Amino acid sequence: MSLAGRLFMDVSYTRTQHGNVGITRTVRRLLDELETIAGCKPVVFHRTGFRLLRPAHRSPTASGVTAVDKAAGRMFRWLNSASVRKLVSLIPEAVLHRAWRLNNDLTFDSLSRDEEPLVFRSGDCLVLADQSWNYRVWLAARQARAQGASIVLVLYDLIPIRHPEFCPPLFTDVFRIWLVRMLGCADVVMCISASTEADLLKWCADEALPVPHAEHFRLGCDLPQENEGEVREAIARFMQTSVPVFAAVGTIEPRKNYPMLLRTFERLWLEGVAVHLLIAGRATAEEREFVERLRQHPEQGKRLLTLFDAGDSELAHVYAHARALVLPSLAEGFGLPLVEARTRDCLVIASDLPSFKELADEGVSLYARDSSAQLGALIAAHAKPNRRSRAAPMPLFTWKESAAQLLQRTIALAGNSPPSAHH
Repeated sequence: MSLAGRLFMDVSYTRTQHGNVGITRTVRRLLDELETIAGCKPVVFHRTGFRLLRPAHRSPTASGVTAVDKAAGRMFRWLNSASVRKLVSLIPEAVLHRAWRLNNDLTFDSLSRDEEPLVFRSGDCLVLADQSWNYRVWLAARQARAQGASIVLVLYDLIPIRHPEFCPPLFTDVFRIWLVRMLGCADVVMCISASTEADLLKWCADEALPVPHAEHFRLGCDLPQENEGEVREAIARFMQTSVPVFAAVGTIEPRKNYPMLLRTFERLWLEGVAVHLLIAGRATAEEREFVERLRQHPEQGKRLLTLFDAGDSELAHVYAHARALVLPSLAEGFGLPLVEARTRDCLVIASDLPSFKELADEGVSLYARDSSAQLGALIAAHAKPNRRSRAAPMPLFTWKESAAQLLQRTIALAGNSPPSAHH
């Protein structure tokens, strides 16, 4: 990356999504900031090479990366839904893999067909931060590198490899193939935490793979004001009770370990401990039975409240009034809810995952993962009066700082100068 180089970011998968959570949110927010500080331009995958997303195909608001409404985009979202994944789980994996790859090849080629072919040149930099295991990104990445571009792979975690029990059928093999191929053509691997970086280096050593040029950077955090939007009356009423409310925020999926959390609260209720539990997260097909159990729970609307569609302002209200956020996860690459809670001066109780330990400040209490006894003891301790205000809030780390850190550490690792902004 020289001063004359250009900066590009792949948005191929994000462009297919209506939602704005997880990696999709990260891609949009990083693009927002990198576009401002370094003239970053969005590109999309085609098997013949990356293509520049035409200005006419971008939204005038936010990052401009909005879900495409073409039939191919709608079909891709449907085929990758949890309900369809469950239906095809009985198909032999080899057959399923070939069908999945063919469908995705045709889908992403179709979605990028009308975009402008891009020829990279020496000094350019291509950031691959999207969910590019959904397409054979290495085909276009190799071509970009051959034309002189530096390839930067953003790695979120190794959960599909380390914890296949939490992943849909086929995903572990797809992810492993993608990672090995990308390690073979990426100049730099930027991990979202030091623990992910350490895990990557250990895995490469265990697999006898060449050690990549790796670094890590920190993701940013959006903090909408509590009064920026409406808060439903049921939520406001639940949070205003004199009984301490503990909140769990995040998609309801197996690795989040919500069943253990609920069992812990049920035991505390039986013991007469005065605590309430709020769970806010999108439901998934993998946890369909547990979600139904939450809906039908006898304490629902009393000592338990479940939100499957909470907005940003409602989450801000929850953080502002909860006694503590509880994160019982069994696997994470980062810990965005932990950061969101602590920057809002909300205490956190979390499992002792490396990624949580890395972020923890004096307002975070850790327990041995999957230990209901230790978790229950911490909840009971936090339920005591005046427990909430014992730690100063965590300083805010913005998406602008995150993007700048990503760029600076990439440049330092590559030993080059930053790309100049192009308008």
